[in-house]
Amino acid sequence: MTAAVVAPAATAGAATNGPLDGRERTPWLLGVMCILLTILPAFSVAPGPLKSNGSPAKIIAVLLFGLALLGFMVLRRTEAVRSVRPGLFLIALFFLLQLLIYGVGLTTEGSSLVESTKTRALISLVANVGVALYVFAHVRTPRQRNFVLGCLAIGLTFACFVGLMQSMTSLDLRYIFEPPGFVQNTDAETTSLAERFGAKRVMGTSQHAIEFSVLAVTTALLMLYFARHATKRYVRWAAAAAFVVALVAMPAAVSRSGVIALAAAVAVYVWNLKVRHLAVGVVAALLGVGAYMQMFPEVATALWDTIIHSEQDPSIMSRTSDYALVSKTFHAHPIFGLGLGASPPTEYGYLDNQWLQAVVQGGLFGIAAMIILAAGGMFGIAAALRKATNRRERDLAYTLGAIFVAILACSFTFDLFAFEQASRVLFLVFALMWCNFTTPLDEASSAPTGSVRAPG
Repeated sequence: MTAAVVAPAATAGAATNGPLDGRERTPWLLGVMCILLTILPAFSVAPGPLKSNGSPAKIIAVLLFGLALLGFMVLRRTEAVRSVRPGLFLIALFFLLQLLIYGVGLTTEGSSLVESTKTRALISLVANVGVALYVFAHVRTPRQRNFVLGCLAIGLTFACFVGLMQSMTSLDLRYIFEPPGFVQNTDAETTSLAERFGAKRVMGTSQHAIEFSVLAVTTALLMLYFARHATKRYVRWAAAAAFVVALVAMPAAVSRSGVIALAAAVAVYVWNLKVRHLAVGVVAALLGVGAYMQMFPEVATALWDTIIHSEQDPSIMSRTSDYALVSKTFHAHPIFGLGLGASPPTEYGYLDNQWLQAVVQGGLFGIAAMIILAAGGMFGIAAALRKATNRRERDLAYTLGAIFVAILACSFTFDLFAFEQASRVLFLVFALMWCNFTTPLDEASSAPTGSVRAPG
């Protein structure tokens, strides 16, 4: 009697588009992008007319978008059954909504500054979505995920070390890997380290101290994962050391956003801990905070004053004063807003809130796009947990979820998509959570893995 054997790739939630020839290709280009994204200063660009679009990491991300689209169009499908990839659908829907908003903005012509801002916004959108699409197309196995995250961790560790040196010494290492001939796409005043409540605000290789503090939290989460699950002992020890560096460097930014990101990350990651681990973590955190206050009293005092005196902070006052202007704009353009990148900087300045930015530039469609991204990331945590087959993959799911929530929480405190490093990491993590989750459409896919089906 003949029988048809259902392949494991046809089970519910399985990734059915992996390589069938047994070869596992390393996503080198994506790894290089992750390293360049964080070791090069965010304002360091190639000379020429590209300006901020001349960032090597952004150029590679745009290239990834083209490669991903090319792969989806020309590669032959080898799935045993038809299936839907919910994460890919969500990111494509987000992209289409943003593209629609951009098209609406093209119907009105503004100043040369506004028109250039529209172009930059479109290129940033393509770069962010390109990273996500490339992950969906080329990252499928645990080894590939660990390779990408390892490259990102290397770059982030260097950025945290740069920030730590900026805080403790007068040594600034952010230009150490800058290629010869590159220029700064900003003035010297913007790149200099500012002060808050008498403490120097470090920024590592990031565009701003706020972005650096959020990325420092990201670094700590990644290093905690590698310290627990790396296969080689020296990698675990190196990751543990980098974990300490990231936690020490984060407060040096003197940023409330870093504290918010850390709290949001802990709120997610705590569900991955047992009671014993949680107790040890609380004790270690209390001892760490006490030791930090003794070693860096100026930074600790400045960060505390920033939190308790936030109502008197000019940055907070400027944020709240934007609500009236945003409300007027929403009443005038409720559906599509002004268009992607079409808000005049001279009139709106820096809204320091990505959701307010979505209201101004996208109206209801902009808010819908943000909700799709945010809710998709939340469901992505559940998708990654459902695909986890062992303790290591479960820990990775919580790590990625904590990173996503940490960055997303800070989208209310700064205009996230204007910062290349943080926004690129957000889309990378979104795709890594969803990349292996598919929903089969055929009835045959509901059969258990390896089961034998009688002929119809």
